[in-house]
Amino acid sequence: MQRCVAPIKAPCFSYFFLAFYEKLSYNSSDQGSHAIEGIMNLETAYLAIKAIGFGEYEARAYCTLLTKSPANGYQVAARSGIPRAKIYQTLDRLVVRGAAVRVETANKDAKVFVAVDPETLILDIQKDTNEACEHALKEMRRLQSEPGVVEFLCRITSREDLVQRARTLTDGARKTLHVALWAEEFDAVLPNLIAAAQRKLRMAVLLYSQHQGLEELQHLGAGAVSHGKNKLLVVPELGRQFVLAADRKECITGSIFEDGAMDGIYSRNRGLVSNTVDLVNHEIYLERVIDEVGSPVTDMYDSDLSRLNSFDSPQKIKNMYIRPSQID
Repeated sequence: MQRCVAPIKAPCFSYFFLAFYEKLSYNSSDQGSHAIEGIMNLETAYLAIKAIGFGEYEARAYCTLLTKSPANGYQVAARSGIPRAKIYQTLDRLVVRGAAVRVETANKDAKVFVAVDPETLILDIQKDTNEACEHALKEMRRLQSEPGVVEFLCRITSREDLVQRARTLTDGARKTLHVALWAEEFDAVLPNLIAAAQRKLRMAVLLYSQHQGLEELQHLGAGAVSHGKNKLLVVPELGRQFVLAADRKECITGSIFEDGAMDGIYSRNRGLVSNTVDLVNHEIYLERVIDEVGSPVTDMYDSDLSRLNSFDSPQKIKNMYIRPSQID
């Protein structure tokens, strides 16, 4: 008695596979299992080809040519389920795409097609896609620089969002990172900062409070320093400040306040990015100068620089801290 394997339920694009389902009736269950595996491979290839931009009929036709080449329109239509009225239009589109070539036969009026090797096809698609993306990026940047284009600012209102965006920017940075933050947020993004340092990025990191992870960044060659001034005095007013700039192209700036509120922005605005970079650089420069100069600065402004006030005029500073030996 002939043994039949129960037919598989056709998927949503069922007509394409109907011709292949006929192969499921065998005298051997092993043969049936091989047929099932073949159909699953065909389905996977079909969906993968559609995912890179091929249309329904184009994907069917290319899959069919991969399984049988050369083939004429009638053969491709019979195996793929593409209507015969559409088959040559579909095959011609594959030729234009570079997915198939028409080959000569003894009958010069006959149209016979062969599938282009998948590796060659994918490399050609990658090349064309990269060129198109580069051109699109160039044109979009030109448009972005045109007067009247509104700048994009994204408000950040939670610490979770802040940390996630910081991780994303850090992971995506390719050249430089400028960062100033407190130990609480530093701890959350430290693995990403370490990974960036291992990628040999140029890094300027200022930590406003103590964290042992700073030494690890220093050992990896990052320009990482700890803030010497007692910033805790300003937390009630300014909050825990957080600034990060990646590749001098995009930045995050904001503060986490004592009541738990978070307010900040993410932007690619060149002015905000350059100001963020300058803030981090200035803070680090100040720390290095104080560390090198030492007592002349701390004698004048106190050890935590509490007597340093940006509202004081230069003349007031001179009068306040003039030494007795300088009086005539």
